[in-house]
Amino acid sequence: MKTALFTLLSLTLAITIGQAAKVDKLNISKDSKFVAHLDLDAFRASEIGTTMLKRMRQEEGKEKLDALIEIIGFDPLTAIQSATLSGNGEEDNAILVVRHKGDSTKLLAFMKLHKHYRKTEHGKHEIHGAGDRRDGERGYVSFVNDTTAVMVPSRELAAKAIELVNGKGAATQVPPSLDMISKEAKSVFLMAYADVESLKEHIDDVNVSQMAKKATFVLGGSDGNLVLSLAVDAYSADTAEQMEAMVNGLMGFARLGQEENPEIKDILKGMKVTRNEATVSIHFAMGMNKFLELIDPALKEIDIDLP
Repeated sequence: MKTALFTLLSLTLAITIGQAAKVDKLNISKDSKFVAHLDLDAFRASEIGTTMLKRMRQEEGKEKLDALIEIIGFDPLTAIQSATLSGNGEEDNAILVVRHKGDSTKLLAFMKLHKHYRKTEHGKHEIHGAGDRRDGERGYVSFVNDTTAVMVPSRELAAKAIELVNGKGAATQVPPSLDMISKEAKSVFLMAYADVESLKEHIDDVNVSQMAKKATFVLGGSDGNLVLSLAVDAYSADTAEQMEAMVNGLMGFARLGQEENPEIKDILKGMKVTRNEATVSIHFAMGMNKFLELIDPALKEIDIDLP
């Protein structure tokens, strides 16, 4: 049986297309090399969020969701407000900070039923660990205050995450490129940033590590459209030109089959690739209704995996 921690974490990550407010710098540690931020409150208010959550509550999904609510004591689809994931790229070194309005009493009681449960402390804060170390599913959670929980893969990282929430060891500012690209959409669903140069040793794709220096991603909405923007800083203008040619080449190849596949035609119609010196940007926009129509088959397959 999986621990409640990992059930909740998996569910949180499964719905991480949420409308994000500006990243809270207090949720980002100084040594972070990547950041992903979501605001699920706004996601629930968006058209795509309303549709996806409705699907998740239908038929078998509703039964499994009700079972999860019975286990943890609150509805994660309404109680989780935002999530910020950050880390330095090293294995088992990511911190997930979750803002919520759920009562953690029942969830904690469920965690304590696990035979490997153990409680430790960091100052006045409790750290709850559960899961078998041998199968790689052990995790730690601390309910730092009534509205904030941290989820991490190690006891030591839990202490760091607690300090982070309490304002110690936090980054002084979010990456400037993250603020810049987020202006591409009036409302942002998801924003992410990666210092690719610092993450080289953790990236398997040689082309990516040799060409990209930094990358920023934003998914959001603007004037009834779904908007996706990706900006990649290359090591030089020449490298950026190569990247631009590669993307345009892939789009050209895709156009060969667009007459037989109308979906591809609609997607390509909304894509635009630009380059400014050493930065390559990909911008995509599509009407929200059209996007929902395209992903409708996938929405019908949405399922919730419970222990």
